[in-house]
Amino acid sequence: MWKSLIAVPVLLSMAGSALAASAVNKDSEPRTLVVTEGSSKRELTLGAGETVEFCASGCFVTLPNGDLEALTGSETVEISGGVARVK
Repeated sequence: MWKSLIAVPVLLSMAGSALAASAVNKDSEPRTLVVTEGSSKRELTLGAGETVEFCASGCFVTLPNGDLEALTGSETVEISGGVARVK
């Protein structure tokens, strides 16, 4: 019984840290996001129709229009018509 009571919080804490933000490109051409995690900055290019997971522990994302968004790791960035929206 006690093992079950201890295991549940441990599993829940592990599941919470496994979350990552995702980006979906619904356009027919590639789109690029700039992802900044800590002191690391990289370009994330999504092909047409591609979905990727990134930003597991929070980050900043520069969207195709130049807007900067802070992500915690649970959001979805949806790109459609060249416009990105954070959901």
